[in-house]
Amino acid sequence: MTFRIDARVVERRLILQLVGDLRIEHLDALKVQIEAATVPDIVLDVSALALISVEGIRFLNACDSAGIAVENPCPYISEWMTLERKATAKDA
Repeated sequence: MTFRIDARVVERRLILQLVGDLRIEHLDALKVQIEAATVPDIVLDVSALALISVEGIRFLNACDSAGIAVENPCPYISEWMTLERKATAKDA
């Protein structure tokens, strides 16, 4: 499976739906989309992700910490994000 970003603006919110497999090589394209946003709120809809790398999980956590909403994660992504935050907090 490949990766794509479906973008739409709804009520002054940029919703970026991430579809497919999010790997490290896709993060630059995702960063470009986020940086190019012309609306105040950005949402990453991760409901259509099939697979994600650890770098992708770390990126989602960084986005969440920066105020970018991460919505609709499947249970394994949600749990992995929580575990990665805890591991990062321990290392700090």
